[in-house]
Amino acid sequence: MNLLEAVLQSVTQLPPFPAVIQRVLQLVEDPKTSARDVVEVIQYDQSITANVLMVCNSAYFALHRPVHSLAEALVRIGFNNLVEIILTRGTSFLFFQACQGYQLPSGELWRHSVACALLSQILADRLKQKKTPIQFTAALLHDVGKVVLAGFVRDHLEEIRTRVQEENLSFVGAEKATLGIDHAELGGRIAESWNFPPDIVAGIRYHHTPFLAPEFHDLVSLTYLCDVVALMAGTGGGADGLSTDGAKEVMEQYALAAQDLEEVIADLNGRMNKVEGFLKVP
Repeated sequence: MNLLEAVLQSVTQLPPFPAVIQRVLQLVEDPKTSARDVVEVIQYDQSITANVLMVCNSAYFALHRPVHSLAEALVRIGFNNLVEIILTRGTSFLFFQACQGYQLPSGELWRHSVACALLSQILADRLKQKKTPIQFTAALLHDVGKVVLAGFVRDHLEEIRTRVQEENLSFVGAEKATLGIDHAELGGRIAESWNFPPDIVAGIRYHHTPFLAPEFHDLVSLTYLCDVVALMAGTGGGADGLSTDGAKEVMEQYALAAQDLEEVIADLNGRMNKVEGFLKVP
C-alpha cells in the first residue's frame, strides 16, 4: 500500500457523521424547509436538544427569560441561530483533539473552525450578502481533512517543510507533493462520503484554491476568505499558518481594505470571547 492509499484508507476510521446533523444539512438546502421542519428532526435527540437549550440560556444570548423547549428557542433566537448551534455543537467531536502534525494543541482546530464559521456571518453582513446556514457549515467544516491527515503530516513534516523552503511551495502544495493529497481535497472526499450537499463539498474542497472551483464560486470564495482572516486573527495557524497562499484576487473581488479587515477581526474577537463559555465542550 502506497502513502496515498494509506491516507484514503484511514478515512474509514473516522466515526460516522451524526445522522440527525446530516438531515439538518439536507433540510437547510431545501428552500421549502420551514423552521418547524428542523425542530421536528432534532426534537427526539436528547443530546442535541440539551445542547441547544444550554447555549440558548448562556450569556451569549443574554435572554431575559430562560428557554425551556426547542419550539421556544426557535421563537426567541431565530432559525439561523438555532441551526448554527446545532451544527457547532454537533460537529465538535471532529475537531477537539490535538492535531500534532499541524502543531495545533487540543481545541485549537475547533477554535479555528468556529472562528471561520463566525466570520462567514460577519463577512456576509459586511459584503451585503444574505447570511445562510450553508455558509456557516462550509466555513465550520472546511478543515475536516486535517483530522485524518494530521498523523501523516506529523510523520513527514520535515519533508513538507523542506519542499516549502526549497521549492517555494505553499504548505498545502508541499503537503500534496509529499503525501499525494492535501487536506482540502481529502476534506472534500470525506464530505462526499458523508453525503453532504455539493455546495458544502465544494466549499471544503476548494477553500485553498477558490479559482479552481467549477461552481459555487461565491460560497467557495467566502470560505477561503474566512480561513485567511481567521489565520490573520491568530487562530489555527500552527505549522501551515505562515505558509499559506493568499489569493490577492479574492480580496480585490470583495474590495476589502486593511481597515475593513481590522474591523472584521475586532468583531470576531468580541464574538469569540462570548462563545468561549460553550466552546470548550468535552
